[in-house]
Amino acid sequence: MTEVPHSAEAEQGDQDSDVVELGVPARTAYVSVLRTTAAALAARLDFTLDEIEDLRIAVDEASALLLHQAVAGSQLQCRFELAGDELTVAVTVHSRNPRVPARNSFSWTVLTALAGHVDTLVEPEHQRATVTLTKRGETAGLAHPSGSAVRTLDDARSQRSRGHRKHTGESGTSPEGNAASGGTSAELPPRGRGAAEK
Repeated sequence: MTEVPHSAEAEQGDQDSDVVELGVPARTAYVSVLRTTAAALAARLDFTLDEIEDLRIAVDEASALLLHQAVAGSQLQCRFELAGDELTVAVTVHSRNPRVPARNSFSWTVLTALAGHVDTLVEPEHQRATVTLTKRGETAGLAHPSGSAVRTLDDARSQRSRGHRKHTGESGTSPEGNAASGGTSAELPPRGRGAAEK
């Protein structure tokens, strides 16, 4: 897997874009690599679990549509572009008779329902067919507006444990702090030391 530096065009926008390109053998067994990569990159953009799962299924569907026409021994190329709260996935296959789903087909309906925006490209002269999915994280950045927001499970656990140890002088005693200490303040340890020293 190769990470390609963002282009000069991307620098002109408000958001930088990162590009990851991945090639796997054009066989069903390797589609899971593309699904896993798509899920990992979507998680970086703070997609919800439902959005990540939708994208995984969309990548699987796009790959399946292209794999049956792949030239034996060729590769399934996948290009992931991350920009802001949007992830674009372009899946390309080498084919002697490149085809893409019709816009009125069931496959197209499934892809657009899962990914949002879908585009296709057929290049007969290069014997290539490409399906491009663009998925936007609808809740990315909204649920966690502040810089100190909880973004990962580890952060959530850390914040919860800090809540249990919070001093009352910071911002008042939290309900978690009361439950953990039985309503007493965080100043008990020094008091306990004094009792032990007597």
